[in-house]
Parts: sequence; structure tokens; C-alpha cells
Amino acid sequence: MPPGLCLRRSPPVPFAGRCGLDAVEETVPPVDQTAEATAALTVTALPECKGIRSTSDFPRDLSGLSPEQIAHHYSALRNSHASLVRSRGQLQRRSRELREARDRFLATLHTYEQRLVEIGREKAEALSMAQELHRELQLFEGKQAALDRLLTDLDEAKEEAGFWSILRISELITKMRALLRGGSSSHG
Repeated sequence: MPPGLCLRRSPPVPFAGRCGLDAVEETVPPVDQTAEATAALTVTALPECKGIRSTSDFPRDLSGLSPEQIAHHYSALRNSHASLVRSRGQLQRRSRELREARDRFLATLHTYEQRLVEIGREKAEALSMAQELHRELQLFEGKQAALDRLLTDLDEAKEEAGFWSILRISELITKMRALLRGGSSSHG
């Protein structure tokens, strides 16, 4: 007898599952050719249930069931279990894919964070260099202004005549040498 078919001598056992088809009644030629036996033996093609079914859908006690009904419930239980295993596999695969995507996202985020830190360091170094150059420029401008004042004072001292003018020129030349060597000079 093909699986999924059972001889029905008592009312069928109802189940609350998702099935693709309703029960289909077929007539199987009986072994005994009497009219009474033909009417009594009708075979119900029980649908194959796909999907996950609750354990309460299956009978607790198999003592009142025929072997065909037991085979049907066993088949439905196996189908339910197979569906559950497939669902579990899909869930595990999706979880693994999401975990891998999360790990890739975190790795990318970490890479971006490192890049930002490097950019921050470079900007800090550039700022430090800019500040140092600004200080050197200010020092240079201060020396240039002091040199310009000394040259102006030197030109004024050349225009004057006398002993004090020679002494003043000598003093300005000494200040100019000190300024050019890197020292600071006061105007005076």
C-alpha cells in the first residue's frame, strides 16, 4: 500500500495543521469481492502536511489508532520535524550572515576610526608646524623691524657731524652685528 494511504474503518482522526490539499477519498479494489466489504473499505489519501505543527496536534496514546493512522501521524511528525530542521538551518544561516555583516561593519568602522585618528594626528602636526612657523615669522619680522630701525638710525647718524656721531655709528654697528647673529636689540 502506498505511504499516505490508509484503510478507513473508523472515522478519520482530525488534525490541526497546514495541509496543501483536503482529504481525497478513493476506492481501492478489496481483496474480498463482497458488496459489504467494498462499501466498508474506502481509502482516504491523507495529505502530506508541510510546515511546523504543534506536538498537541499528534495523539499522545497510539493504542486506539490503526497502523495506517499511526504511519500517517509518524509521517506528519517527520514532515513537521524536517520543516523545523529546515527553519532552524535557515535561522542559523541568517544569524551567521548577520553576524558576518556586523563583523564587516565593525571592521569598517574601526578602519574609519583609525583613519580619523591618523588625520587628527596629521592635522595636529600641521597645526604645530604652522604655529612654529608663525612664531619664527614673528621673530623674523621683529628682527627685520629692529634692523630697519638700526639702518634708519645709522642713516641719521651719518648725516650728523662730529665725535658723537662716530661713537653713535659704532654703537649702531655693534647692535646690528648682535642682531644679525641672532640676539635681540633694543632701540635706543
